Amino acid sequence: MDIKAADSAATPQDSIASTPPTPANPMDDIGAAAGVSVGSSAAANDEKRAGQALLWKAAQLGTSKVVYLLGTLVLGRLLTPNDFGLVAIATVAITTVMTATETGMTNALVQATTREREHYDVAWTIGLIRGSLVCAVLCLAAPFVAQLFGDPRATPLVRMMAFLPLLNSINSPRMTDLMRELKFSRIAVVAMLAVLVEVGLSISMAARLGGAAIILGKLAGAATTAVASYIVAPYSPRFRPSYASAKQLIAFGRWLFAIGLTAVTADFFTKVLVARQLSVSGLGLFSLGDRLAETPTQMANESIGAVAFPLYARLKSDPPRLQTAVQAHLTGLMFLLLPATALIIGIARPLEQRVLGAAWVGASPIIVLLALGYAFEVSFNVTYFLLQALGWGARLFAAELTQYIVLVASVSLLAGPYGLMGIGVARIITAIVVAFAGAKAAPPMFGTILRGTFRTAVALVTISSLAGVTAWFGASVVPGTVGVAVGLAMGGAAYFLLVLLTDQPLKLGVRQALSLFFPILAKG
Repeated sequence: MDIKAADSAATPQDSIASTPPTPANPMDDIGAAAGVSVGSSAAANDEKRAGQALLWKAAQLGTSKVVYLLGTLVLGRLLTPNDFGLVAIATVAITTVMTATETGMTNALVQATTREREHYDVAWTIGLIRGSLVCAVLCLAAPFVAQLFGDPRATPLVRMMAFLPLLNSINSPRMTDLMRELKFSRIAVVAMLAVLVEVGLSISMAARLGGAAIILGKLAGAATTAVASYIVAPYSPRFRPSYASAKQLIAFGRWLFAIGLTAVTADFFTKVLVARQLSVSGLGLFSLGDRLAETPTQMANESIGAVAFPLYARLKSDPPRLQTAVQAHLTGLMFLLLPATALIIGIARPLEQRVLGAAWVGASPIIVLLALGYAFEVSFNVTYFLLQALGWGARLFAAELTQYIVLVASVSLLAGPYGLMGIGVARIITAIVVAFAGAKAAPPMFGTILRGTFRTAVALVTISSLAGVTAWFGASVVPGTVGVAVGLAMGGAAYFLLVLLTDQPLKLGVRQALSLFFPILAKG
């Protein structure tokens, strides 16, 4: 189907962004877009603020994601695949119900140009009502959820997890102002504090509580976020159920609701298929593999992507600067995501054998396949935020719907005869399909961007592959857990050295792209 046809009525931004003035080489205009050679420094204000936001996001992720990854590995030693499988059941239950009731209030407040006190109060009120209802429904439905997955032991875990949306619903609505204004320093502090509490409590209680310790840690992290949000973004919310104001916010969020509902429905059916066909232990293997494989994409999206959405929303009326920012986003995402994926693939087998232990035999192949799947989605991770910022929700929904139809169909066909390997292959097929669907849904300028970054993509894939081989070699030569760390260090160092040596001679444009947000890189 023609995904663009899904937008029956184009928005004003649609016509603006569809035909932006395109320079012969958009990356040559980065300096101009950033204000380097333009008379007014105000033109670069958004990009500079985005650069500061990226630095804070990098600091946040450099702390929280490393702590979270190490915590996952430690929990992998303390717990069993069955524990992870039971937690996965509770997680997919809460995610499904939360997304089925998603209203898109946060993104609506970020994207809105006019925000009054009533809007904040209504958003907070709707969130509180939603969180309370979800908590009550899941507490009652927990036995049925556990029965659906074929393991009654999941019932108490589902009930514990039911309180997570209630805690998340009471955050300060003014946190959206920090996002829109690109003031990520305060957000970063809150996120780092929450993850330290979550991981620390989960590890300390794992030996006594088993998988329940992971959920208890999540609840403690959510409570920490709620308290800290009012410190960094003070506000006194009022319970105000106003239909008129809610209608304005929901008008933007309806497509995000449809997208989220489609995503969790597909995820729900996928995990039910895995649990039914491969057992809860198999679901545990898949869940841990997915958490590790998704780490690079999650880190990249939560850094560059989290800043890109509000930046695109601010630049959508300025097509030349928007195109330059999108190309810089894609280049930066490849620069971060491709080597991280290669390093995970390189150390997957040593990670399974030396860190996770004998209980996790068979985890490395699924980690490799899932990591490849996430890497194939690199371009869609850009179009996802671009389409949101432009307000093209129908096109984004069409691309997402295509993705999840392919995912469920592929898993149902391949999981039975090929097990976890079949699920990994299904994930790769789905990623390739959604990459094409996203490109089709994007404005015409995205085709120009893809052609302009093709050489860069080929070079970064090659360099990342060499880095992955280096990581594998280092992990193979040095014994024990230390070898995994040595392999990562060697692979990472090799990657950055090769990029540094080849960027300018091969005209890859990596430093140019990053200099849009970090002008200091353009010097020298």
